[in-house]
Parts: sequence; C-alpha cells; structure tokens
Amino acid sequence: MFALIGVVSFEQVLSNKTQHGQRSDRVLAQTSEEKEANVVCEKGSNAVVTVKDGNGHGSGFIVSRDGLIITNAHVVDGSPSVVTVVFNNGKQVPADVIGFAMGGLDLAVLKIQNRKNLPTLSLGGTNSVKVGYHVFAIGTPLSEDYRDTCTQGYISRIRADGEIQHTANINPGNSGGPLLNAQGEVIGVNYMGAKARVFDGADNLVGYTPSGTGINLALPVEKVKSFLADVRKERISNESTLPKTKEPTIATLSLNGQVINGSLAEGDRIAENGAFINLYQFQGRAGQQLVIDMTSQKINSVLTLYQISESPEGEKIKEIAKNDDKVPVILMLKLRLLCQKMGFI
Repeated sequence: MFALIGVVSFEQVLSNKTQHGQRSDRVLAQTSEEKEANVVCEKGSNAVVTVKDGNGHGSGFIVSRDGLIITNAHVVDGSPSVVTVVFNNGKQVPADVIGFAMGGLDLAVLKIQNRKNLPTLSLGGTNSVKVGYHVFAIGTPLSEDYRDTCTQGYISRIRADGEIQHTANINPGNSGGPLLNAQGEVIGVNYMGAKARVFDGADNLVGYTPSGTGINLALPVEKVKSFLADVRKERISNESTLPKTKEPTIATLSLNGQVINGSLAEGDRIAENGAFINLYQFQGRAGQQLVIDMTSQKINSVLTLYQISESPEGEKIKEIAKNDDKVPVILMLKLRLLCQKMGFI
C-alpha cells in the first residue's frame, strides 16, 4: 500500500476592509507535513544525480563537497571507467568510477574531479530508522525525462539484515538514489522494488508490473558509512563483487527434425514453481501442425508451449498447451499454431 502525506490542506479566510468596501481574500495555508516534504525534496534533489553509462541509467547522491558520489554497484557494473552524471538542473559532467564495495555489497563510489563546493547529503543515524517513520526517495525512475522525482512513504519493516523496507514508490532507474528521513538525511540507498505478477482472466501469468507493490528495499546507512570508510582507506575493488549468475539463454529451433540434447543444473533458468527449465523458441505459421517429442530417463519431464505476443504494453506470454504424464517417458504434443511467434519451455 502506498501511503501519501500532505494531500489535505485547509483554507484560512482573512478579512480586509478598504475605502471601497469590505472584501474577503482566501489564502491557502500549507500543513506542516506539506512544508516538511517540500523542504526535504527541494533541498535533497540538489545533491542527487542521474548516472549514465551509454547503456542505461541509475541514480546517485553526492556525499562530499569535492565530488564523491554513492550509487549501486549494479548501476555501473560493466560501465566504462568514466560515466556521465546529470544534476537536477540538467547540467552534465564526467565522473570517474573509483571502485566497488567488497563482499558482494551493492555499492559503488564515483568521483567528480576538480570540484570543491558541491551540494551534499548528510548521513543519518539509526535513531531515525523506525517502522512507521516518514521517508522520501529521490531519483530518476524509468526515463531520464523523470529526473528529480521525489516520492514519499513510510518505513514498513526493518529486515533481519538491517535493510529498510518502505512504501515510497521507486522504479527501475531509482537504483542508487537516496532514501531520506524527515530531516533530509540519508538513511538508505534504494536498490530494489518488488514486482507484482500480472495474470489474465484465465489466471495465466502474462507479465510483471515495473513496481507498485509498495514493497521497496534500501541498503541501510550503516553499510554506506562502512563503505565510505573503506573508500578513504582504499579498501575497495576495481571490479564489482556482486555475485555472478549464469545468464539464461533461449535456443532457437529450426523445426526440421532437429534433435537437441539438454541438461538441467544449478544456475539454469527457474520456473515460477521453483523447477529448473530450458527455454527454446521457434518461428511458426498460422495453421501449421507441429509434433514435439521430449524424453528423459532421469527426470520427470514436463513440456509446456507458450504464445509470445508483442503489444504497446510490452511482451506478453500465454500458456496454450501442456503435457505432464508424471513419469519419465516420451511426451508427445500435437497442436495447431495460432500465432506468428511461439516459445516453449
């Protein structure tokens, strides 16, 4: 649930008398919470930047007047040694990728050179990190056009590892941006927003929302402070230490009697039910009849056929056939193709 503060205002009626008669002027007065939000968002945004590397963007924030910037490691993992940072007024400057946190911590530090008087954000303490406390997220969600976006919410949970779960809305592109308390201090670094599964009318999974679940995560400020101490002592890595995962592949079938030998192991793509899967795709024609044979003597093999379609909202996936005989023998599936592009798992 997204909680928003400061949308209720009140009007104060002031009466003024003039020589031309009596009149009333209505003055809109802000609530204290609205004033608080305005101060935090406007002041905080001066020290928040967009981080660009030519392939995408994320967010970051300045922590020293001479140009140290904190962001997520995954924002600049694989980036060149120099990236571009964009201030809230649109000004762009280069920044060096100085290094990454050790131990797989999702933090990196950048440096704008030859600067001595940049706006900064202060790091807060643990006393301002409590469930129910008001928080603000500033960054560049989705597109560079949304630079300097400030959202607000509440801390909804403190996880066992200290990570902060909150309801301030974040999206892809917010990664590396600050989570602020009501005093405008950094209490966390936003790095992940939970995605909601989207189903069609037949309860088929058709995709995920970019965000909107109200479950968003930020690394706690204590880890930022520890990382900055390591930066000053030069105890940082030249490359990202984030865990490396096997990149899932999608093989292409030619539909001419081709035989594929596959295997399943740790690191392979995982289905919604937790099972390991191999994914293949092929180009079909409307009305074409197709026979697929699948056999295994080691696992209980399941064969599922999905329809993949493109729309203005993005790629949609719909299950159209499935065969699971519960024993490891040959599976055969016959169907008529009803679309131009199909994929099966």
